[in-house]
Amino acid sequence: MIDNQRDLSHYIKSPLRTFARLRNLLLDWKKNIEKYTNEKLVTFYISLFSITESVVNPVPVEVILIPSVIKFRKKFIKFALIASVMSTIGALIGYLLGFYLEEYMIRNFIDLSDFGELYESYGPLIILIGAITPFPFKLVTIASGIFKINIFYLVIYSFIGRYFRYQIVTTITYIIGPKMIDIYDKINKSKKVVSRSLIILSLVIILIMFYIYAWF
Repeated sequence: MIDNQRDLSHYIKSPLRTFARLRNLLLDWKKNIEKYTNEKLVTFYISLFSITESVVNPVPVEVILIPSVIKFRKKFIKFALIASVMSTIGALIGYLLGFYLEEYMIRNFIDLSDFGELYESYGPLIILIGAITPFPFKLVTIASGIFKINIFYLVIYSFIGRYFRYQIVTTITYIIGPKMIDIYDKINKSKKVVSRSLIILSLVIILIMFYIYAWF
């Protein structure tokens, strides 16, 4: 009987301990960022995410861009510019993949032949919308290569759309980021239950946004 109680206690405490560790990790995220990052490393991460997100990476650049601006607030314009330039370079890579591997892409991955006429008529607009919205930009860049869109249009509209999107994100983060951290800290100090609920809710929202972004 005692052994059974001990076993039951073990299974009950283990998830609680795991949750407590996760909670402590999330509450100390700002401290961890300050300890293990510097501006050069953050710039590298932004560049890597931006290039790959335009080709294969399903994770949006905002995942690294937002905490980077919170850490280095005065660099919010610089980070948006770097992300835009690198994303445009990634768009060129995606374009070249579609341009030179057209038949292979259509045969093995996705057939976009039905959208040929649409691209011929609204190619630049499609690129601009793809660069601004959460729509997977990699599909737009590869399709632009498959349909042989003028590469000049790709570069110009990709950069305009990406910079518009990232500058909005970094500016909002610059303005409300510290305020949100202060509010979160106050909630954590005064109401631990609410704090735990916010952590769980934040994780759920992040997961939902990730799967929605990956699906569409």
